[in-house]
Amino acid sequence: MGYRRIIAQHYGILAIGFLAAFSGNLGQTFLVGFFQPAISASFSLTSGQFGIAYSLVTLISGCLIFFIGPKLDWWPARRFATFVVCGMTLGILLLTLSPWAALALIGFGFIRFCGQGMFVHLGTTIAARRIMQARGSALALVTLAIPLGEAILPSGIAGALHIWSWREIWWGALAVLLLVWIPALLLYPNWPPPSQTRPSKSDASTKKTSTPTPRPLREARFWRLSLMMLSVAIVNTGIFVFQADMIDEFNATSSTFAIGFALAAAGRVAGSLVAGRMVDRLGPALMGRLYLLPLLAGLVLAVILQNEWGILAYMLLSGIVTGMQEPTVTSLLIQFWGSEHLGRLRSIFVAGMVFSSGLAPATFGLLLDAGITFTSILMMMIAMVCIGFVLAWGPLTQSLHAQRNP
Repeated sequence: MGYRRIIAQHYGILAIGFLAAFSGNLGQTFLVGFFQPAISASFSLTSGQFGIAYSLVTLISGCLIFFIGPKLDWWPARRFATFVVCGMTLGILLLTLSPWAALALIGFGFIRFCGQGMFVHLGTTIAARRIMQARGSALALVTLAIPLGEAILPSGIAGALHIWSWREIWWGALAVLLLVWIPALLLYPNWPPPSQTRPSKSDASTKKTSTPTPRPLREARFWRLSLMMLSVAIVNTGIFVFQADMIDEFNATSSTFAIGFALAAAGRVAGSLVAGRMVDRLGPALMGRLYLLPLLAGLVLAVILQNEWGILAYMLLSGIVTGMQEPTVTSLLIQFWGSEHLGRLRSIFVAGMVFSSGLAPATFGLLLDAGITFTSILMMMIAMVCIGFVLAWGPLTQSLHAQRNP
């Protein structure tokens, strides 16, 4: 099924999923970073204090995602969306109106939790659950909202900071968010119903759920897949946070990463659209074997070239693999554990991504403080990706055989 036909048949749910994913950009690192100097100055925080607070709220939000994300399986999607919109609203108001740094950081945590976590979780889960016959393509279309945000929001925020204060910009963003979401919540009629009833202690005896609740954290195959699924977040977050060290070691200019982010956004769009079709045609197990190859190639080129061309090659290829990840991983989770508990499954994956984005900067920073060169760190990342690929090979092969011989 082509993209045009998918849009024509499912434009409503795709629009809601796209809106949710785009709203999640408000809590993404690339946008929040623009406000770091102003927020730090407003609350008299040093760069180190802001960095510690950033990692802390990111890790806490990862814990919350793990526990709250599964509720999308038994909450109506409209109620879940209302919860997320209210959480983002509360976060923005606490961040911008509180005179105390501690309360403002709690608001910042709500923004990260709802933006990086819950909005994207909502958009991808409802699209994957509703559009089963072309799930990969649907996920590709929904997640295009993220590179679109990366392409247009930074320049808009950078220009707005010359005109308005950082608080006024957040208030404007909140106004737009509510103007779009309130009509969607009130008027859109086809919100997906829950996929199951709320689990309880009596479920085991009364059989209220149609399928047993999956426990992926208790399965060896999940842990064998986990490093493969989290490698992109680990590598990208570490490199993006410490891009100045990479620029210095590779004798590049400060504009290199600016160009690189544009290439990454273009690569992400291409990777998402290609992966969506390939997942539907080849199956997620085969795509699981292939989708990390651009990341590996980008790291190898960066190590070999060690100049601005190496950085640009990495940024383009990392954008491609980032776009390929959502259609591939979400489809893999469904193939292994089914779609009825997709809220639980994706919450585990998203929590792992958030934890990785919180811990990767600390790991890179400690290695750099120990005198290890950036090139050596990249070689460690190459080894990590290869180990993740080897660990995942067995479960992916078993799934591929099951797909071919149902």
